[in-house]
Amino acid sequence: MKDEKESADLSARLDETDLLKPGTDIQPTQPPAEPTTPVVGSASAQQHLESDVKDFNNFATSLEEQSADEQPKKGPLHIIWEVAKTLIIAAVVVIFINNFIFQAYYVDGNSMNPDFVNADYLLVDRAKSSLKNITSFFGDKAYIKYARGDVLVFRPPENMQIFYIKRVIGLPGERVTLKDGVLKIYNEQHPEGFIPEEKYIDQNTKMEGEVDTVVLPGNLFVIGDNRKPGGSYDSRFWGQLPQKNVIGTAFFRVTPLNDAGFLNLPKYEPAQ
Repeated sequence: MKDEKESADLSARLDETDLLKPGTDIQPTQPPAEPTTPVVGSASAQQHLESDVKDFNNFATSLEEQSADEQPKKGPLHIIWEVAKTLIIAAVVVIFINNFIFQAYYVDGNSMNPDFVNADYLLVDRAKSSLKNITSFFGDKAYIKYARGDVLVFRPPENMQIFYIKRVIGLPGERVTLKDGVLKIYNEQHPEGFIPEEKYIDQNTKMEGEVDTVVLPGNLFVIGDNRKPGGSYDSRFWGQLPQKNVIGTAFFRVTPLNDAGFLNLPKYEPAQ
């Protein structure tokens, strides 16, 4: 009995903190790790800094050498090639614009007097004709919509080697008559016909020729502004103009400088 009592008394004297609690793991105690970074001002730190500077300088040098190797050589052949390449690109752009966008033409002769005179320098819009040529290749049968009064540069049907400049008077589907010097247009809006008021011509001139024709789809009836006898050789004499012969529409006068600017489309009366 005495021994059992002493054991009980011994356990009673144990501090509760000395007993492991349920779920608690025992972690072995390890000494703190030695610092790996050299102490500032020490010989080891100085060597470490010098090594970093050396590595950085070597890296910068390698970048400069690589950049120098990638620079193109500036020898005479290289300069010639750069100039030639620039000229080739410029020539291609000019050729494309000149053949598909717009082109410059000199007026040769007096068939468009008094609005256009000999040696006028005009810019001609070729975009619509170029686009039509491209779409026609893929089977597009639609025609370009020109307006009465447009000034066209084209190849006449009787001679595809030369260029003419005339004004659109008759549109597809319209009947054009010329009798006793009087020009009349018949269409759906004016079944009885009307005389277009052409303010750009000499009003005292009696137009020559005898015409009575209906403009076919895809064709135009064109006349020069010079209505004096022998002043213009146009649709009154050689017939209707196929649209496929049209180069483009004049839109800007370059010279003479005092008349330079965009061309104004005339407003015909009565209204179309």
